[in-house]
Amino acid sequence: MRIGIDAREAFRPEPRGIGTYIRHLVEQFGRHGNNHDFLLYHQLQLPPGSFPLGTNMRAVHTDLPGGRLHSWERVQMPWRMRRDRLDVYHGTYNTLPPRWRLWGGPPMVVTLHDLIVTYWPDDLQDSFVRYARAVTRRVVRDARLILTVSDWSRRDILERTGCSPDKVIIVHNGLPPAMLAGAPAGAGDAARARFAEGRPYLFAIGASLERKNTGRLLQAFGIARRARPDLPHLLLISGLGKSIDRFRERAASAGVLEHVRFLPYLSTADLVGVYAGAELSVYPSLIEGWGLPVGESLALGTPVLTSNSSAMPEAGGEFAHYFDPQQVESMATGLIEGIERYVPAFAARREAAIARARTFTWQRAAEGTLAAYALAASRR
Repeated sequence: MRIGIDAREAFRPEPRGIGTYIRHLVEQFGRHGNNHDFLLYHQLQLPPGSFPLGTNMRAVHTDLPGGRLHSWERVQMPWRMRRDRLDVYHGTYNTLPPRWRLWGGPPMVVTLHDLIVTYWPDDLQDSFVRYARAVTRRVVRDARLILTVSDWSRRDILERTGCSPDKVIIVHNGLPPAMLAGAPAGAGDAARARFAEGRPYLFAIGASLERKNTGRLLQAFGIARRARPDLPHLLLISGLGKSIDRFRERAASAGVLEHVRFLPYLSTADLVGVYAGAELSVYPSLIEGWGLPVGESLALGTPVLTSNSSAMPEAGGEFAHYFDPQQVESMATGLIEGIERYVPAFAARREAAIARARTFTWQRAAEGTLAAYALAASRR
């Protein structure tokens, strides 16, 4: 087959969730998809060699003015995927190009990581959120198959769209090979010395979106420190980008600014070290289609404290410790219990937790995705 992939997010200098999802799939397609040709459509140009591609792949740089109108997907791609005679097109970013009535084009597969942006009340100022809300029903209708990443997300899609159950397939995300391989010897100690002045610390991957709940985590950390004044731990938070100043203010309001360290964007090697050096990782998001940091932490043998909502219990299973993400007091209690009881008890279950996390591989994800392409093409 000739398969087209929306690879826009993968061609960013510092890819986040969806970008790393595409990069890992593409790497596996280069190893296990040699019977197929892949066209990777993108807008940004990266320096040569920064995103290596297999011999069965071609990067297709294509652009169209009007980013806020989403003209790249709405106008450029309907024409392009017909011109390139694709057998299947994969929309990776929760959306798909529209079908032209008289020139239908190839079967399309869409990855709906979740439907959260279509109903969560925050971030309506974001043009992509508004666009996704406007087109999701059309995307669900036009897709031959919908891939999603958890049982919770599949149920949510079926309940909110009413589409046929046989149209929605679960293909779990994998974990990065560097996480599955385990941290190199001394990586945790090096991260503790570099980022935490050698002190014990808690680690959280933050985000500026309110639903990621970083603000409540800072409040909860303040409550926990007041309840346990002798607590020696720092709180390290990465991923806030240009929003760091806003969260510095929130840390100051919670009375914990001197005990919080805001980290820059972390490379995979640094992220592995920071996870490995943490006494406990914390993922406080209000709602997630999966919750990748939960699995990352467990794969590296670090206990994780996370929300008891949406798909996080699927990601953590019996090995994570949970709290109510809507309640700051519940989160603060979880922090104290996590440090005092859960972390010591986790040691006996550490190897079992690692073994479960390591079942989530990108090879399995790629195999499931390739099977979905074949099924979508057969339904033409």
